[in-house]
Amino acid sequence: MLDQRDQFHLRARGFQQELSHGTFGRMITTDYVLAQAVTYLRLKASETVREFHRILTESESVQVVWTAPDRFWDVWQRLEDRGDQRWSLTDCLSFVTMESLNIRAAFGFDSGFVQAGFDLHPT
Repeated sequence: MLDQRDQFHLRARGFQQELSHGTFGRMITTDYVLAQAVTYLRLKASETVREFHRILTESESVQVVWTAPDRFWDVWQRLEDRGDQRWSLTDCLSFVTMESLNIRAAFGFDSGFVQAGFDLHPT
């Protein structure tokens, strides 16, 4: 959404309008997703890290779910149980977190969410 050079930038920005109107409810993310996002932004578009931080700290519509040790081991088990998939630890953390919160829709472009049985937006 913040990296104008990203292939999905325009689709993400367009979908952001729906998100800002609360169409899908509150946005939930995890500490691992944030770590990946910050790493990506620092490597690809370092000028946007400060903007990303501002958005996160000022937004009332984004909730960060922090990974507790018991959830981490559940995630690790999911990773091992689904060795047939090319899911990352962060992917599995997202899946386990979403299931625990009864969330069925994800914002992104990673087909792993569809493979794991979630709806992926934007379509």
